[in-house]
Amino acid sequence: MKRLQLFERFTYNLVLEGKKKKDKKWLKKAIKNPGSLHKTLGVPLDEKIPMDKINSKVEELKKASEGDKKLDKKESKLLRRLTLAKTMKKFKKDKKEETKEPKEDKKEEKEEKKD
Repeated sequence: MKRLQLFERFTYNLVLEGKKKKDKKWLKKAIKNPGSLHKTLGVPLDEKIPMDKINSKVEELKKASEGDKKLDKKESKLLRRLTLAKTMKKFKKDKKEETKEPKEDKKEEKEEKKD
């Protein structure tokens, strides 16, 4: 019985380690055709897609899918790409906020030490 419990814990830990490794690379797998969203929205590749354009297109697609209607394959793929773009923009904002906060704290600490 003890051997069975040890084996179960061992296999459970292996499964958890495998999931952790996969979670790190989900973003690379999510972007299969880079630039396709720019192409469908008509935005040049060297410019960023404005958030207003993303939100308006998402609203259009959600209105089209209300009720008994379903989106076709192209529209549903576009909706998935738009939601991914929204989440990626949030990632960048979160990273910028994290990097700004410690610098301000360090400045305040230096000023307190001088006093």
